[in-house]
Amino acid sequence: MPKQWRAAVVGTGVVGGWHVGTIPLIPNCKLVAVCDAEPAKTRTALEKAKLTGIPEYTDLAEMLRRHPDIDVVHVCTPSGDHLGPATLAMNSGKHVICEKPLEIRLDRIDQMIATARKNDVRLAGIFQNRWNHANRALRDASAEGRFGRLAWAGCFTPWYRPDQYYREGGWRGTWKYDGGGAVMNQSVHAIDLLQWIAGPVKSVSAYASSRIHPDIEVEDTLSASLQFENGAFGTIMGTTAMYPGSPVRIEVGGENGTAVSENGLKTFKFRDERPADKELLASLAPKTGGTTGGGASNTDVSRELHLRNIQHILQCWEEGRDAETTGAEARKAVAIVLAMYESARNGGNAVAVK
Repeated sequence: MPKQWRAAVVGTGVVGGWHVGTIPLIPNCKLVAVCDAEPAKTRTALEKAKLTGIPEYTDLAEMLRRHPDIDVVHVCTPSGDHLGPATLAMNSGKHVICEKPLEIRLDRIDQMIATARKNDVRLAGIFQNRWNHANRALRDASAEGRFGRLAWAGCFTPWYRPDQYYREGGWRGTWKYDGGGAVMNQSVHAIDLLQWIAGPVKSVSAYASSRIHPDIEVEDTLSASLQFENGAFGTIMGTTAMYPGSPVRIEVGGENGTAVSENGLKTFKFRDERPADKELLASLAPKTGGTTGGGASNTDVSRELHLRNIQHILQCWEEGRDAETTGAEARKAVAIVLAMYESARNGGNAVAVK
């Protein structure tokens, strides 16, 4: 019989609400408690998920004391407040699934990884777009060496958010809790995909500012050039200032092929053409009218990928191994983001990724 996972969620805002609604859809997973400093958010999340009888808490320590049977805590608090609840949960012997970004500073991420190791528990991040079939096709092609020597790889997140998006969140658009703007909050997904597909990033040169959101402390637009450790060049662009918002684009090309993921598999062409390539292009053809997350509504996102990501994590843990998005892996995208911020603060000078 598969293990029955008893899960709890801390932080029940927009994304935390997705976890609240997703956990009961996993056959061997049960939601046993939820926690948020604002009870109204917890009630809203439970009502949207049509769940009743789930114990609600405003204090994580109390929830952990009252529910010693919890196996895994889903940390969905603001980005700059992941370390505290994750540490508390892991010190209580619980595994942790943490929303992106894992944290907003590398020393805090390293502390989370060390705490998991010290308590012999597991830590994994959420990067659900790795379970998008088009993105997975690019990764598989890269792993098989089908691109040959890479020339260039890039990711573009041309999204839009209104001023109200930043006002209503309270913590959004702040260095303290958001850790940055369009890049740390939104583009981090595509940046994770880029390094996962094309390989580690060696150095970056970036420019950033807030172009249309006057009240936020952080950037709403960033553009960067980069060099990968394998010698290829690349580009990262992220914004929440391009109305009405368009799908994320991931593009990879080299001496033997080019592939593009953009709301589906847009291009997939290689010298060693295979019959399966055309079938893949047909089955994953870009869709129109679907959700992209790029528009004014930050809730315009499919939950299916979250489901796949969480199922993968629990399956790996049940088999006694780390998930694909382990803490060390989830750290990589944040390291790239922080290097770009450092470059932008220094006039675009090249900065090594740590």
